[in-house]
Amino acid sequence: MPARDIAAVVLAVGVGVGAWELVRLMGRRREAWDDPIFWQLGYPVMIFAALVLGMVWRDRPWRWVVAMMGGQAAWSLVLAFLKSGAPNLLPLGLIVFAVLGLPCVLAAYAGKWVGHRVLE
Repeated sequence: MPARDIAAVVLAVGVGVGAWELVRLMGRRREAWDDPIFWQLGYPVMIFAALVLGMVWRDRPWRWVVAMMGGQAAWSLVLAFLKSGAPNLLPLGLIVFAVLGLPCVLAAYAGKWVGHRVLE
């Protein structure tokens, strides 16, 4: 993987984990997505990040969303293990992360489209 792509992966994972932590620390719920702040701030930040990542790194932009959502899922899993052991709703949680990734994939491809039209 080229160094340029590694930077995109690190940024995407950082945004995913950062959004989860920001909401978790600001909110009052156990899971970040249970708090309204996630839907008002965290999720829009991730959609915007996917748009920007797709605009700058236009080759296969779905990868940045996978990194972002995967990083967020892994971080939430680590937190769950630290608090109470293995989460009993893990399969459902992974499905939710996948569904939440779909609008981000659309945003990443929209960013790719804008990048081709504006940045070239």
